[in-house]
Amino acid sequence: MTEPVSNLRDALTQKVAELDRPAEPRPEDRRRADRVALACDVSLFSPTTFWAGFSEDLSEGGLFVATYQAMPIGTRMDLQFELPTGHVVKVAGTVRWHRGQSDDAMPGMGISFDELSPADLKVVRSFVKHRPPLLWDVD
Repeated sequence: MTEPVSNLRDALTQKVAELDRPAEPRPEDRRRADRVALACDVSLFSPTTFWAGFSEDLSEGGLFVATYQAMPIGTRMDLQFELPTGHVVKVAGTVRWHRGQSDDAMPGMGISFDELSPADLKVVRSFVKHRPPLLWDVD
């Protein structure tokens, strides 16, 4: 009877170890590019609206804009922001997701870049490459 208890203990120990490992994101939830912190003003333009927000992070694929005036998901807009290098990026983008207000985060929206110009892509890639990526804890 000692052997089954030992096997059960080993099996439970292994299962607990598996549960303690951080979960891997599902492939469809993974980002295509590393994000880096970027705090700058962002001007946003749609056919009917102009407003401003404040960026929190940037990748080759898009950026997060903190704003209380999030546009509906799927809204296309033009964006303009200036990197700390002084380079001004002008790009069309699409709202992909929203974040509501919480105690530790501003509300806003994730905007994907529809197509960066080759010059802007080169500068954004260089900027992202030389900044440490943002890391998030998996709860």
